[in-house]
Amino acid sequence: MQTIIYKKIDDEIEEKIIAWFGDGIMKYDMLPKRDGCYRVAAMYNEQVVGFAAVSPAQWTPPLEQYGDAFINSIEVEESFRRQGIGRKLITMLEDWVRDGGYRQIRAWSSYESPEALYMWYAMGYAMCPATEPIYENGQLKELNPGYYYAKILNLSPTK
Repeated sequence: MQTIIYKKIDDEIEEKIIAWFGDGIMKYDMLPKRDGCYRVAAMYNEQVVGFAAVSPAQWTPPLEQYGDAFINSIEVEESFRRQGIGRKLITMLEDWVRDGGYRQIRAWSSYESPEALYMWYAMGYAMCPATEPIYENGQLKELNPGYYYAKILNLSPTK
């Protein structure tokens, strides 16, 4: 097994992720940089082989006084998959969310990533089949089938 180092994402690591994944990662808020977000990378020989990010999310009315944490992204380079990297990244996000006092953590995944679907299931996430609308210039472009995930982390949340 290869030695993987996990690091909080700084500007240098962010540049490596953008070079690997493309500029769209920032455009689609997959690597949020604003206050209250947590971003972590899996590194092998100074190369980014995986990353994940989570951010606070407010709920919509009538529950706007509540919130949780939403996983914006989880990616692992194909040649490094099935080594526990994705599971470790998610566990790190869960720890951060739990320590932050949030009640739950949630995510979305397309059906096009079956290995990810099985990982979420194995990690104890509740899964709900759903269709995510994709908009372009304010117009519905397509419907993306997949799953929403959620996991309760704190029964007595502070947020």
